[in-house]
Amino acid sequence: MSSFVEFLLLDYDELPSGFARELYQLRKKTFCERLDWKVDCINGLEKDRFDNENTTYLLGINEGHLLCGARFIEATQPTMIGEIFHEYFHNITLPTDIPCCEVSRLFLDKDRRDSGNLRGLPASKALFLAMIFYCMKKGYRGMYAVASRGMYAIFRRANWKIDVIQEGLSEKGEAIYYIFMPASESAIEDIISKDRASGWLREMCQQLSRL
Repeated sequence: MSSFVEFLLLDYDELPSGFARELYQLRKKTFCERLDWKVDCINGLEKDRFDNENTTYLLGINEGHLLCGARFIEATQPTMIGEIFHEYFHNITLPTDIPCCEVSRLFLDKDRRDSGNLRGLPASKALFLAMIFYCMKKGYRGMYAVASRGMYAIFRRANWKIDVIQEGLSEKGEAIYYIFMPASESAIEDIISKDRASGWLREMCQQLSRL
């Protein structure tokens, strides 16, 4: 059994139907059932209008099963920050004069992680590193996102030195954060260096450098 996570980058039009269904099912499990977010779900799938030809998916696969993922959209295209999340903040916009992107629908299925061969390994950090490698490959200095208090805490525990641009309130009256997540070699080293599984993460980076 392999303890590694294989990461794939697929544009919306390249997403095989089997992967797509599994992705949208896991997103429903995460965002609708576990987090109780206000998301669009039809026929057991969580999918919205931002899942379109402008989208690139980062997918993490372990032992043939989808484990985690994230959704990227370039800042010059319609994004959740520009069309939905701006309602919960004061006058936020994505910069369009520099190369950057929005990342959303970030998830890791904890049941699959814990029931497989990744127990005790920092799979979430592997996902964060994959996100950074994607941005570096695209020439982005980082990515923008809206994060819940819980997600913000996870980023901080991972030693990812993100910038909080503005704090807002969700439709539930809960704190949310408009953040910038830098993508650089120093960000990679910050995440890896103090982790007791740093050797495993450095081996993951060898794979990620080929994304």
